[in-house]
Amino acid sequence: GISFLRKRHWQEHYDLSMDLFEAASKCALAIGDLVSLNILSEQILTFAKTFEEKLNAMYNTVTALGYTSQLKESVKRSILILSQLGETIPESSSY
Repeated sequence: GISFLRKRHWQEHYDLSMDLFEAASKCALAIGDLVSLNILSEQILTFAKTFEEKLNAMYNTVTALGYTSQLKESVKRSILILSQLGETIPESSSY
């Protein structure tokens, strides 16, 4: 479906664009296509209007980092996301 979107799809068909990019992002994570996942997530993070709309893309990215044994970066980003949600996580260098 993404290939059929026009150049200004984020401005003209925002909801459809979000739905398609989120679905494609989940599929990319499920099959381990991390290159596509990163490209799709960057689009979502760039054009999403609210922090809440960015959460699924951030979750998928953090999960992919965990899958690729980049646990330290995964934890670091997870803590950053939680802090943006208002949660206080004590810092520890043991992860």
